[in-house]
Amino acid sequence: TVRTVAPEYAWAPSPDGNRILIVADRDGNTVSPERGVYLTDLTRQVSVGDVLARARASLEAENLLRARSHRMFAGIAPAVRAALAEVSVPRIDRYAADLFSFDSKFITQPGNRRAINYIAAQLRSFGYEPVLQEFEPRPGVPSANIIATLRGTVDPDLTYVVSSHFDSVEPGPGADDDATGTTQMLEAARVLARRPQRTSIQFAFFTGEEAGLLGSREFVRRARPDSVHIVGALNNDMVGWRNDARFDNTIRYSNDGLRDLEHAAALEFTRLILYDSRYYQSTDAAAFYEGWGDIVGGIGSYPILGNPHYHQSHDVLETIDQRLVAEVAKTTIASLMLMASSPSRLAGLTLTRANGRVVATWQPAKEHDVVRYLVQYGPEGGTRTRASATATRIVLGDLAAGTVVEVKAVMRNGLEGWDWARGVVPAR
Repeated sequence: TVRTVAPEYAWAPSPDGNRILIVADRDGNTVSPERGVYLTDLTRQVSVGDVLARARASLEAENLLRARSHRMFAGIAPAVRAALAEVSVPRIDRYAADLFSFDSKFITQPGNRRAINYIAAQLRSFGYEPVLQEFEPRPGVPSANIIATLRGTVDPDLTYVVSSHFDSVEPGPGADDDATGTTQMLEAARVLARRPQRTSIQFAFFTGEEAGLLGSREFVRRARPDSVHIVGALNNDMVGWRNDARFDNTIRYSNDGLRDLEHAAALEFTRLILYDSRYYQSTDAAAFYEGWGDIVGGIGSYPILGNPHYHQSHDVLETIDQRLVAEVAKTTIASLMLMASSPSRLAGLTLTRANGRVVATWQPAKEHDVVRYLVQYGPEGGTRTRASATATRIVLGDLAAGTVVEVKAVMRNGLEGWDWARGVVPAR
């Protein structure tokens, strides 16, 4: 599988027709600066060896990704497989049919309140006590987010959030945008209801996304004063449209660690083929980024895969493959289980110079059972040197300015943090 994709191109030929200048934008109109400029010389022959070398480099990268994925989940793989065995396509299909029967779920339509009542009733049937965050996304227009919490067994004050929006655009039922995100999350909530994790997990069903990300911003507004300690989030949106015979989807992320974690979950336990795009603007993930910074991952088709029914009245059930939705649900469950079982990203990494050496300090891990810290350092994009520490301080050598230093926690059972705290050595 070749995972690098460039959905937007611009090109210009030279006047003599012998060269083409190509600009490839990896992520579309997103937050990423990753754009390549290529000059293709049509008079130069590309050899079979050149093509094979590129293919082998891609294969090596894919094999390395698979090996890392296996190591990441090794400690909890049996528990994950037991949970995923309960994911049911017929159940997801039933949720989808029920939500579709409410027609448009835009905040001004009757289907919005029907969806709120339906989602809350399903969560109660799973054993949760859902909370309705009632508010007026527009003056005189009441709606509500629905929040269900699976309380953690060891570190309940630390919370991971998984979210999707249940509202649709006004003209249509939104079978993909975003009933698919809603149904996979209902199934994830059902499967995990009897499997509490070390940390707390909140299932957040947002209203008003199509009216301006209003539900997610209301959630963030309430969570911050309430001191909900959110350390990571997944936001899923539009996950059920298949454009070919493959189970394709896209990781949309701001956090590299969560990107790699979701790739690992899909590779180890599902049939999904996942691309990735540094993308969170204009989605509910933006509210998390605004509230807590770089903590967001998730799955959606856009911008890599464009559903032709997007925001149209013909975004209907017949265009959705519920088997694909089930594979996303499995990825969500596996990702949440690893996130909640592992140390979160460390805070407060500081790099200073003392007696000709670089001293790295950081705040203790928030989780119990952390026994040591991994430290790695090296030039940006280069090979890293690794070290280990049992305290929250380590003295390194006389590192050059610009050297990258990264730290993460390791638990007694060997599970490592899902993301590195990162700093850059200052100038002398």
